[in-house]
Amino acid sequence: MEATNDRQPLPGAAAWPEATIERGPARFTVLTPRLIRLEWSEDGSFRDIRTQVVVHRALDVPPFHIEEDDTTIEVDTGLLRLRYTKDTGRFTADNLSIVVRGPGLESTWHPGDVQKQNLGGTYRTLDRYDGDTWTDGSKLPLEEGLIARDGWHLVDDTQGFGIGDDGWVSEVPGGERQDWYFFGYGHDFRAALSDFAAISGPQPIPPRFVFGYWWSRYWNYSDEELRTLGARFEKERIPLDVLVLDMDWHTTPGLSLRPGHEHHDEFGEQSGWTGYTFNRSLFPHPKAFMRWARGENLHVTLNLHPASGVMPHEEKYDAMAKALSWDTSTNAPIPFEGASQPYMRALFDTILHPLEKEGVDFWWLDWQQWKESKKFPGLSNTWWLNHVFFTEMQRDDDRRGLIYHRWGGLGNHRYPIGFSGDSVIGWNSLAFQPHFTAMASNVLYGYWSHDIGGHTFRKEIPRPERHLEPELYARWMQLGVFSPVLRTHSAKEASLHKEPWHFGPPYGDAVFAAIRLRYQLAPYIYGAARDAYDTGMSLVRPMYYHWPEHEEAYTHPAQYMFGNDVLVAPVTTPVGADGTAKFPVWLPPGLWYSRDGAEAYDGGGVLERSYTLEEIPIFVRPGSVVPLYPEGMRNLSTVPDELILQVFPGDEGSTSLYDDDGRSQGYQRGEFARTCVRSRRGDRAHRVHIDAMDGDYTGRPSTRRYVVELLDAGIPESVEVNGEVLPYSAEPAPRTWLFDTAWLCIRIDLGSKLVSRPQDIVARFAPEHAIPRGLLHRMRRAGEAVHYLKQVWGDISALPDDVDLAGQAARVLAYAVEEGDDMGRAARFSEGVSEFEERFKGLPASVNATPIDDAFKQMFADLLGR
Repeated sequence: MEATNDRQPLPGAAAWPEATIERGPARFTVLTPRLIRLEWSEDGSFRDIRTQVVVHRALDVPPFHIEEDDTTIEVDTGLLRLRYTKDTGRFTADNLSIVVRGPGLESTWHPGDVQKQNLGGTYRTLDRYDGDTWTDGSKLPLEEGLIARDGWHLVDDTQGFGIGDDGWVSEVPGGERQDWYFFGYGHDFRAALSDFAAISGPQPIPPRFVFGYWWSRYWNYSDEELRTLGARFEKERIPLDVLVLDMDWHTTPGLSLRPGHEHHDEFGEQSGWTGYTFNRSLFPHPKAFMRWARGENLHVTLNLHPASGVMPHEEKYDAMAKALSWDTSTNAPIPFEGASQPYMRALFDTILHPLEKEGVDFWWLDWQQWKESKKFPGLSNTWWLNHVFFTEMQRDDDRRGLIYHRWGGLGNHRYPIGFSGDSVIGWNSLAFQPHFTAMASNVLYGYWSHDIGGHTFRKEIPRPERHLEPELYARWMQLGVFSPVLRTHSAKEASLHKEPWHFGPPYGDAVFAAIRLRYQLAPYIYGAARDAYDTGMSLVRPMYYHWPEHEEAYTHPAQYMFGNDVLVAPVTTPVGADGTAKFPVWLPPGLWYSRDGAEAYDGGGVLERSYTLEEIPIFVRPGSVVPLYPEGMRNLSTVPDELILQVFPGDEGSTSLYDDDGRSQGYQRGEFARTCVRSRRGDRAHRVHIDAMDGDYTGRPSTRRYVVELLDAGIPESVEVNGEVLPYSAEPAPRTWLFDTAWLCIRIDLGSKLVSRPQDIVARFAPEHAIPRGLLHRMRRAGEAVHYLKQVWGDISALPDDVDLAGQAARVLAYAVEEGDDMGRAARFSEGVSEFEERFKGLPASVNATPIDDAFKQMFADLLGR
């Protein structure tokens, strides 16, 4: 059975009639070949409205086949075969079964079957967790995910609250009912997530600025202090997009917290946290402060704890009371109830929207102090307020919805982003967060934001001994680069600083490098956000999405795919005495390249490597085209007209560059553009083709400056763009190419081009001038080893000539490339490469012949061999 075309939309979230099979008190709805809704209702009534979890059921009806007699009915989609004994009451193991024919297995499910290998979902908060362990030793009670190695999952929506056409909550229907969604997918996990997104809604794309750097600290900042902080960011040339103001921005009469006492006590009703009026001792002129922030292209979010309602001291108390016809003569607080439509309408209209007009971009809903709504018992306050605040922002104008809050339960992926709470500072927390973030993708919650560097110290650590290890912070910032959101935060402790300039070399250098890399990767990350919207595949996703039949994909949870092309395994252990951290990484079958293209690895096993503080285990698929912004960005409020396309070695590859206005909901209406880029590499030529931009949106550029970088390449004999031969240049310049010997990279600057026209780039090679595999890796190892030797050897004047020359191989090769005419450039380069390879082979012997200590010789050899 299939749906017909050209039909009128259905009310609510109803499925097409052709998808439903109703037999008395039972109804089955075939939503996809892998997904069937199972309903039983004692009175024969079924609901078609939206619920917290399911908001859309009118999917294209897949083909399915029905066989039926007087007692049984079978529904077969090809991948699922449902069998039900009619008129036998509630669904049980005796009257219902579903055979799953999925990739990797075939199994039969019955109601009541216990799932044995669920791959995990997420949890509302990491407050006070040291890794996955709480202060009392208990483990994080993770919720189940949508996928399991069992090959099926059941979502029970029987007790889910309804969501009306006005977006407001409605009661759970009474009576005896069952409302289930059965997913049967085998090991096709990506299909399961896609099916769930189809009925539960996609992951929205956050505004572009969300993917920049967020500065946050629990501190009673004043207007002047924040301006000074912003000026320091500018002086240090550190990009910044979001400024987070914790709870001290507002007045808090009656607040009394012990020193070091956490203000995030779960569900404990504390007075003094709620506030909506700027503290004028800190912010004498809030509007002027907001104007300054806007002028600096900083997006501001303010912390809210709404549970105490609206207190009499608030500036907008009278306006709120008037909107609700509240008697102000008692001078009593207006009590909070998030599920009261009049209360929330008045709160938005009289208090929050006026603050937004002054400059607040979005709200940080820090906590609600009790678990459930008092008006609708069973309704999670966290889930509901996520829904209300996010949808209100979308209703107000064409802005994209955005909140900053904890996970509230299934369906909350529609309201990004998540605030994971006050994790404990330590290596355990750092080591757990990659796994925690990737697992959340199993419920489509793809936008967790963690307190980079951790929030608070373990309570048993005496206050004088509390300090943030610089190495730990640098590694945490590296994880932040490859996280959905890069946001630093910490407890209110005067000694707990995370400003990048607070750390000296080499830790500060690593922090600065991490922030710069984040901004360079912004176009790749933003494109992956669009993929998440389209497919249900989050930016950070577990390895088993792509390699479900490999056991190692399940046993290495600290590594993950970052988008489609990049594998990341953030180092989460401290360095040893040799200055490196051993960190094994499982590389899936196939060839993988390092982030700079310098090294190629054969996958299918565990790579045992050690990494210095500056190194992050990043691996890229062959042929990948990774879009980057140039260095020097200040924020993501606007995007540069230059785009770097890093093309990794490989026979062929492609990517689709994604663009939209970065702010509005237009991307949901088709207001966006894509540009397909294809790469093909052979022995004699490497061709990169950039299609004309397809699509339109407000602000679409008419031109773009493309810079194409061919990594791990030799010297070409010629470079052509649209058939025109470009000249070589020793310095970057439009419509030229150069060869960067420090990266072994051909850098082709196309200059400013019309995006409406395709561009065809061809680099032609002579096979005899191909570079040896791993050359750049050996050059860099030689440079590091020689640098080490000069630091530890007292008589560096006796350093052999070949050692010095090998240590500056990139410079020696650069002179070979730059001198002479075009015809001899490739030959000179090849000759220089051969000379370096001979020097590299002889380095151990050259150093062993010197009188240097044996321990230094061994360290030199170890650095060469890394």
